[in-house]
Amino acid sequence: MTGWVASAGRWLLAVGLAGIVVFSLWVYGDQERGADTQERLYFPSGRFLREATCGFREMAADYLWFQTVQYYGGFRRGEHDMRYFDLLIDGVTRLDRRFVEAYYFASLVYCIDFGDIDRAVDVLRLGICANPDVASLPFHVGFMYYVFQKNYPRAAVWFDHAADRPDATDFHRRFNAFARKRAGQLEASLTLWRHLHDTASNPEMKKVAAEYIAECERLITERRNGTAKAGS
Repeated sequence: MTGWVASAGRWLLAVGLAGIVVFSLWVYGDQERGADTQERLYFPSGRFLREATCGFREMAADYLWFQTVQYYGGFRRGEHDMRYFDLLIDGVTRLDRRFVEAYYFASLVYCIDFGDIDRAVDVLRLGICANPDVASLPFHVGFMYYVFQKNYPRAAVWFDHAADRPDATDFHRRFNAFARKRAGQLEASLTLWRHLHDTASNPEMKKVAAEYIAECERLITERRNGTAKAGS
């Protein structure tokens, strides 16, 4: 009985500490932006939450994640600004460093709503450090450079990293090859498409790979004959 009471007490502490963050949002959410720096003094840091919640970090992270999504929804409805978003994400990812979805979500918010791709990439890098075996995190970095900056060579480097992860799928490898083709690195793209064709188990994926192999071979031939520019 005593053990049950102790466990319940620790659970309540974990949720209570995460609740402090939510209470901070409610109390200070309507204050003037000029008081932002002082308000942050009352906001528990992610590091503090991680140490204080002990064995209930994941549970507290789940609770705080729900509040983070709610908070963002309020921003989209025009109810408040985003002054606390980075602190909420820091809290979630410090409580549970394996919370991959939080890194994805934060990166898209930073890129789309803040217009800050460097910050988006930074949060994904933190996720990669904490989850080095997850292919989708470096893939999302490549996605940022590919979609938002049209920086195909840099995107290809990150797609390479994703393709090397143990949980990489045909999908990750396909984008790796496609980015290299757009970057003008046709020989590398051809090699990757051939590898994908040889290792893919899905017949449709093999068909797609075969089509891109033929296209890469055609472009390489045209470039060697001087009838096409690299990367065309």
